[in-house]
Amino acid sequence: MQTATKPQIAKIHVLLSNLGITEHKAEIVYNLSNGRTDSTKGLYIDEARRLIKSLSEYDPKERHKSLIFSLAYQAGIIYGSTPADKKMNTAKLNMFIRERGAVKKELNDMSYPELVKIHRQFEAIVKSTVKANDNKQADRVVKHLLNEINLEVR
Repeated sequence: MQTATKPQIAKIHVLLSNLGITEHKAEIVYNLSNGRTDSTKGLYIDEARRLIKSLSEYDPKERHKSLIFSLAYQAGIIYGSTPADKKMNTAKLNMFIRERGAVKKELNDMSYPELVKIHRQFEAIVKSTVKANDNKQADRVVKHLLNEINLEVR
């Protein structure tokens, strides 16, 4: 099989850069080649063609929407995985964003920069949630240890 051409490789790198996903290049190439290579130079010409087509059709707004949903799950704002849950979660997430979001619009009505702003907000929410959960866990462990040595904790 013939490997990807230099223009194909250059086009792939430009597309990855434009989409802001260059750091995931090796993983993308590895998955596309079914584990055969993680380098664009190792792609076959037809694999490179498919990757270019796929990246050309990729909408970065959809990536941010997907990441926002994932972060909302992590923060406990939405939950469940049935089709009914997904419809409810979309409504709950849109309501949450309209009331408390940095941009007070529904996700589908947001521009790319607005989605980036909401994405950052949800990253901060998850970070705060994780920190709070870690603090609660640490408090429980300390209380348990103090109880083991018969020190009363209030």
